[in-house]
Amino acid sequence: MKRLALALVIAAFAAPAAAQHVQPVPWAVQQPSARDFRDTYTAGALAADVTGRVELMCTVTDEYKLDCAIHTETPPDYGFGPAALRLSRLYVVSPEHPGMRIGGRVLLPIRYAID
Repeated sequence: MKRLALALVIAAFAAPAAAQHVQPVPWAVQQPSARDFRDTYTAGALAADVTGRVELMCTVTDEYKLDCAIHTETPPDYGFGPAALRLSRLYVVSPEHPGMRIGGRVLLPIRYAID
């Protein structure tokens, strides 16, 4: 059975990584785990051995969480966009991080990959 490895790339703060792991982001005090990524990888994408990339445009809420919308989703029709939206709910922004303020916006790219 294939082992899943999932990568998260935050373009606003890091270049795309080749490593297949969840890369922590400096502006979050809470974020999705590798298990969260595995749990949201869609069955159709797994069965077809498809990787995906989603860019979410997010706004920092009053509770320092993210309110996101799908900006881009590649490839379409595999459910990566809704999966990434579910992951975005797990982020909590650090109020002390420079540049991350209530009402601020961040582009959150999320990459799903099968190892």
